[in-house]
Amino acid sequence: MGLKDDSIFQAELNDVLNTGCPEELLGFMERNIAAFFSTPDISTYYHLLKGIDISVSKKLIPKLIFAWLAFLSGDNANLFSVIKYINENELQGPHQSSFYYSLKAMMGFMMNNDEGIRYAKLSLDVLPKEDESFYMENARLTYGQLLSGSNSFRLASEMFASSYKIFYSRELHFPAVVALTNEALNRYKLGEFTAVLDKCNEALLMSGSFTKELQDYWYVLNLPLGMCYYEMNKPNLAIRHLKLAKSSIDKMKLFHMHGYIELYLYKSYYMLNDLQGMESIMDEAVVNFEHMQYRQTDFLISMFRILSAQKTGNCDIQQDIERLEVEYLKNGENSHIIVFETLAYLKIKGLSESISIENIVKRLEKLRFTGMIPLTQLFLLILAEMHYMENRHKDAVECLREAVGIYREYGISAAFYACTFKAVELIGKIDQHFYNMLCRNRQEGEAAKPGYVLSAREKEIMQLIALGKTNEEMSKTLFIGIGTIKWHINNIFGKLEVKNRVQAIEKARSLGEIS
Repeated sequence: MGLKDDSIFQAELNDVLNTGCPEELLGFMERNIAAFFSTPDISTYYHLLKGIDISVSKKLIPKLIFAWLAFLSGDNANLFSVIKYINENELQGPHQSSFYYSLKAMMGFMMNNDEGIRYAKLSLDVLPKEDESFYMENARLTYGQLLSGSNSFRLASEMFASSYKIFYSRELHFPAVVALTNEALNRYKLGEFTAVLDKCNEALLMSGSFTKELQDYWYVLNLPLGMCYYEMNKPNLAIRHLKLAKSSIDKMKLFHMHGYIELYLYKSYYMLNDLQGMESIMDEAVVNFEHMQYRQTDFLISMFRILSAQKTGNCDIQQDIERLEVEYLKNGENSHIIVFETLAYLKIKGLSESISIENIVKRLEKLRFTGMIPLTQLFLLILAEMHYMENRHKDAVECLREAVGIYREYGISAAFYACTFKAVELIGKIDQHFYNMLCRNRQEGEAAKPGYVLSAREKEIMQLIALGKTNEEMSKTLFIGIGTIKWHINNIFGKLEVKNRVQAIEKARSLGEIS
């Protein structure tokens, strides 16, 4: 049976809060547990409840609901203040125990992976196998998320799949979408693109009969679809689906899903040699991420700047290179994959020596073990290029043979097209037909390069420079950071082959780039 509309449920919650009766509120919370977690706007419910004294509750479920809401809203202070009122020895029945253990799993995983997994498994084990309640699906969803975080993608996919079926049968649309999206993202990592395309397209077709609000939930499924299309060397199709997903994610304020969207949109534009598209994603990422104080988003922006430099000729990327080198110096093999991938790219471009062939080999061993197929192919190509640069052609051919094997088995080929690897010329010894395809694509790409000098954003900045605007004034006008303004100005100077603003204005006018 489905839930009430979010607005109706919120109105009922407000009515109960306005009665000022704690017992009535606590009873309402326990009766409507699923409704609190079946919306992307969980923080709204949390802030409505935040002022109540949950310690007065004699029942554990309302305390656990409040603790879960605090955790999902990022309020750790309130989370721990509530947890201290929950005595594990007072848990009654499998539902209370499961709900408590799944929360402990999420909290523990942040500190200790094994501890988190242990509690997540316990949250399942305490429930009867035939249980199909909200508590069982919450336990499966939690266990799936922690398994995925531990690189157990296949088992995670199974947990998400079973969770999805029950959520959907109960018409709990938002958690159903969360479960199916997570299943698809894990299957993407395993290279199971056919399953991702079939399941997501079928679900999106089905969602066409739902209300507009519910359709927004289901449009998130365009994210794994776009990622798969990118890996299959279909960048235009990838961009279409990723933009649909982004619209839904932005509307529902699902901030935790940012990163994936920007990375694959940027890579798709990069593959198409679309400088304006690359620039728009980078500018938006800087605006969206600059206040997050989240290292992964800093790494992502550094990656974008470094990759853009290859297309634009901008050399002002040393700070970004050093940021990634310091991160790798601190964390080595445990560094974030974006750090590792970008430093490997810099290595083959001769711009950094932080990553060695031995480091790539070790990372490949881990990727093969966990079954991350797209990244395995990418790092095989990087390793082949390193061998090729050192005249170890036999070793390069072996890496390429495995990478081509992945293409044949899974249809994954983006890494071959996205970057210009000199070692690719050896593929003719492995698969002449595939090599001919790569050569044709490269020739078409060269012919399709845009003929403009400045991108749309650079023209905007150049026009403001001509009007005598300072960096700070341009930042306020264009709603982008001063650092990004400086980055664009360096690009402009490089493209126009000038050294200062006066020369830039004169050159831009002579080329018709500004009025």
